[in-house]
Amino acid sequence: MTRRATAVAAAAVAVVVLGAPALAQPSAPEDFGVPTTRMLAESVRVWVPSGFVKAIETEQTDGAETVVRLDSDILFTFGSAKLSAAAAKRIGELVTKVPRAAAVRVTGHTDDVGSVAANQVLSEQRAQAVAAAVAVTRPDLMLKVQGRGESAPTSPNTSPGGREDNRRVEIRYRS
Repeated sequence: MTRRATAVAAAAVAVVVLGAPALAQPSAPEDFGVPTTRMLAESVRVWVPSGFVKAIETEQTDGAETVVRLDSDILFTFGSAKLSAAAAKRIGELVTKVPRAAAVRVTGHTDDVGSVAANQVLSEQRAQAVAAAVAVTRPDLMLKVQGRGESAPTSPNTSPGGREDNRRVEIRYRS
């Protein structure tokens, strides 16, 4: 027998006589204990890509005028002027701090996708839908409703982000 064959045979006999080495067993789940609320909170990382979560509205005060800008992409489905019940409720909440019997202008805007005429009609219908939601909560307000179609963009319509910025309904009132 060669030296190599003798070594292999000796190793085989040792495994049979001594037994195979025990495989390491993973820790049982009970070894970790019961996690506390703090441990769970620290073990989770919230990740939200930039721009992924978008508010339904933004509010800006410019001098004596307040402008509440509503994102049409959140309020309405594409080409529609129908508000969901949740959106109508939120709009009602947004106008609770408008001064009593104030004059309020509700203006709809679109991007430049589609015809000028269709965008004009859609902007008017969306402004009317928002005004109706305002009137449910605040019948004391004097509402003026208008659609501007694609005529008053806030961003260039040359990119999806720019077009998204332009699809909006604004609620304006004197603070």
